[in-house]
Amino acid sequence: MSTVNTVTGPVEVDTLGRTLMHEHLVFGYPGHEGDRTMWTYDEDAIVAAGVASLRAIKAQGFSTIFEATPNDCGRNPLVMKRIAEEADFTVICATGYYREHHGGAAYFDMRSLFTDTVSEMADLFIKELTEGIGDTGVKAGIMKLGTGHGEISDYEQVVIKAAARAQQATGAPIITHTEGGTMGPEQARALVEAGADPSKTIVGHMCGGAKDLDYQLEVLSYGVGVGYDRTGGNRLFNDITDDDRMDTVTTLAERGYLNRIFWSQDSIATWLGRSWDGFRSLPGAEHWKITRIGDYIIPGLLQRGLTEADIDQLLVGNIASLWGGQ
Repeated sequence: MSTVNTVTGPVEVDTLGRTLMHEHLVFGYPGHEGDRTMWTYDEDAIVAAGVASLRAIKAQGFSTIFEATPNDCGRNPLVMKRIAEEADFTVICATGYYREHHGGAAYFDMRSLFTDTVSEMADLFIKELTEGIGDTGVKAGIMKLGTGHGEISDYEQVVIKAAARAQQATGAPIITHTEGGTMGPEQARALVEAGADPSKTIVGHMCGGAKDLDYQLEVLSYGVGVGYDRTGGNRLFNDITDDDRMDTVTTLAERGYLNRIFWSQDSIATWLGRSWDGFRSLPGAEHWKITRIGDYIIPGLLQRGLTEADIDQLLVGNIASLWGGQ
């Protein structure tokens, strides 16, 4: 059985158990650092919030998360390690860069004027996957990238190509962000054409287009997985509810795609910066939390005719398949 890097060291894939493949213990949009006069970084409070989140889903039977924060959005592997150790939970962290509009594109964008940034970025991803992140001793286990609404920018194409190259060198899975139910097919095609292994690639936030079955099937035609990983945000980003998500997944399962669907919530235990209570109080955000799948989605899928074995396939078997397991 193959192994996967976690923030506390390598583990065998068959020990991961029920897994959420797109969550955040700590996340900060680039620019939060410059606002530090107006907010306080409290690492103990961040750790406590992360531990509480993991303990809540541990009580639901989960044992692993993919911590999907990319390099440019406040990723802190040592804080993740503290949280994982205190919660006695498996955390797999990412290397990668976010979509251009909400990420930290300026550094590599400027470097592209005089150097091969695909090679530079790929080398970085490979190092963080095989040697560790900086001097932390923590190795990434997955890659994360994103694309914007209605287009894939030149910069985002660089990240796609770098991630595909790093995957060829390491075998690490790639998970992604898509925006507002757009660019899923284009993203899948770009990744596959760049050399990514579709069996190790998940196009994320596909539930943003849950009402469009043709959109789902077009992405699946590339052999990739699809992430239903913004669970809980009911009409928060577009006109999609959790019931829409479950209805479409049930249809996809009936068509034979159960083993290509990956569930998660994209929850954030701590947002870096000033208070985000205003966001949490937006209409539709009240159910956007890390416990939503256990509380609502699993019972809802069972009511729609899926079995307990199907739930295990979605949350255990599909995750193991990213490393060649069953």
